[in-house]
Amino acid sequence: MKLPAPHPNELIYSSVARAGVYYGLVSPKQLLDEIFADRKVIATLDLPSHLQSIALLLNETGKYDLETLVYKHTLFPLYALFVPEHLRQRAIKRMSGKADGAVHLMLGVVASRIKSVRTFRFCPICMERQLHTHGEY
Repeated sequence: MKLPAPHPNELIYSSVARAGVYYGLVSPKQLLDEIFADRKVIATLDLPSHLQSIALLLNETGKYDLETLVYKHTLFPLYALFVPEHLRQRAIKRMSGKADGAVHLMLGVVASRIKSVRTFRFCPICMERQLHTHGEY
């Protein structure tokens, strides 16, 4: 399966979802099978794992190595500001493969008193701009 290249500032979560739409995959499990060859991958909005698989699918573009995906297409940069470099590097390594929730734990998300947002949020003005620029949301 060919994965659509992420748009600027688009999350990997969204890129994978677009792939499902492009290929007409109505089952999330089928999408996980196609992208990761593993139905047990947990779709994670902010700090996804299995990014090396995504990097390999995008290899032909020559633009998306692991670190580019982590820093440009996840919310990792927001969390990384608050942890030392050795933890950032360990988190990136975990995000490359199967992480089992370890990234959220090591970056302090689990222990935070700030509650995680449970719903998607978006800017309607940005969505219109995306439609105009990319021809899709």
